[in-house]
Amino acid sequence: MGKFTRDVVITREEITGLMQDLLCTNSRPAGQTRLTDWARANAATLGRQYANELARRRNRIAPYDRL
Repeated sequence: MGKFTRDVVITREEITGLMQDLLCTNSRPAGQTRLTDWARANAATLGRQYANELARRRNRIAPYDRL
């Protein structure tokens, strides 16, 4: 998939880490928007366009639809 998308695809090791709750923290949230609220507000467009992570790393200013 990585060659097709020209992007990094999640690895088996990353999935294992996610399943082991390694991305959890006891600190307070850094933002104020709940993911569920954001998802409801953006439901009409959520998942309709692919966001290339490597392109975002090269250009953090351009909107995702221009990467």
